[in-house]
Amino acid sequence: MLFQQYQLFKLAYVRVNEQMGGLRLAPQALVCKNVAIDGDVQIGNGTVVHVGASIIAKNGPIIIGNNNIISERAVIINKHSTPLMIGDNNMLETEALVEGRGIGHKNVIQVRGKVVGTSTLGNNCVVGAMCTTDPSENVPDNTILFGNPQSRRTRSDNNSDYLFLHMKHLEYIHEMLPRYNHIIEAE
Repeated sequence: MLFQQYQLFKLAYVRVNEQMGGLRLAPQALVCKNVAIDGDVQIGNGTVVHVGASIIAKNGPIIIGNNNIISERAVIINKHSTPLMIGDNNMLETEALVEGRGIGHKNVIQVRGKVVGTSTLGNNCVVGAMCTTDPSENVPDNTILFGNPQSRRTRSDNNSDYLFLHMKHLEYIHEMLPRYNHIIEAE
C-alpha cells in the first residue's frame, strides 16, 4: 500500500514538473545521477549524459536531440529566452561549453571547445580543442575550427565514417555506463 502511494506521488510530481518545465527524458536516454540539470530540459532517445556534466536552462528551455554524447564536465547553458536546440549525433567532449543559440547535427566540440554568445553551429562541424566561436557568429556547415592561433577551414570530405563510429561509441557507452554509475530512469 505504501509503495503504491509513493508511485502515485512520484507520478503526480513528474506531471507537475513537466507543466512547469523540468527534466523530460526520452525512454532510451542514459543520464547519470551525478549531473547538474536545472530548468526546462528535454533529452532525446539514445543521448548519453556523463557524470559531472551540467545542463542549465537559465532563461529558456534546452532541447537536446537523439544520440548525442555529453561527456564529463561538459556544460550546456541557455542564457537566452529562446530555446537552445542541440541536434542529433553530436559529441561534446570533456569540459566543452555550449551557450550559444544552438548547434546542428553530427558536430564534435572537442576538449574545452566553446560555442559562446549568440553563435550557432551548422552541421558536420568541429570546434577543436580549446577553440572558441566568435560571440555572434553563425558557423556554416562543414567548418573546422582548429589550432593556436585559431584557424578554420571547410571540410572537403563528407565525413561518412563519423556516424558509424559515433553509433558504435554510443552502443558501448549504453552497455558499460550503467554498470559503474547510477542512472536516472525515464518515467
